[in-house]
Amino acid sequence: MPASPPPQRSAGRPRASSREILEEAAGELFLERGYAATSVADITARAGVSRNTFFNYFGAKSDLLWSTFDAAVSSLPDALISAEAGETREQGVGAAVRAALRHVARDLAPGNVALAFMQAEPMGLTDELRRAAAVRASDVAGVLATFAQAHGVDPLRAEVAGAAYAGALVAAVRAWSRAGAPRTSLLDVLDAALEPVRDALP
Repeated sequence: MPASPPPQRSAGRPRASSREILEEAAGELFLERGYAATSVADITARAGVSRNTFFNYFGAKSDLLWSTFDAAVSSLPDALISAEAGETREQGVGAAVRAALRHVARDLAPGNVALAFMQAEPMGLTDELRRAAAVRASDVAGVLATFAQAHGVDPLRAEVAGAAYAGALVAAVRAWSRAGAPRTSLLDVLDAALEPVRDALP
């Protein structure tokens, strides 16, 4: 008797990863119950994963809001090196920083960060977003200031410029989110945000 043919795999959307399932579950619950009233246990129950799985991906509940931002920003040090070695090499430190930030913007998917900025009040997220945005702006500023100092920029100017450029990135993400992230170009918004601080670095 001939062997039965192997079962055909059904076509369609690939199975989401545990990280994606957790992000989606968190977004749903924050909208339904509010951020403060949603616990990690609530999120893992909705996602159908264990608490250990949650902490394999996220250090805290608030990280769920910023996962796409954090993933994109993790490429910033490499993007600065590439920008320095590429076409901005002769254009100065500021040009390399702007090119690296544009690289981050190209990689940044809307995710929960866009949802959070769009729905901050219904989710009860206004204060949490302010705190988390400040922390991330400070982290980006530190990376940019270190890069600038390593290329001969005075430490005070490097620190001030790093903060200005980082603030422009976070402000651009906020404006992009509120404008309807999937329908708006983050690169265009970032370029507009960088214009007032264009000459912060040589």
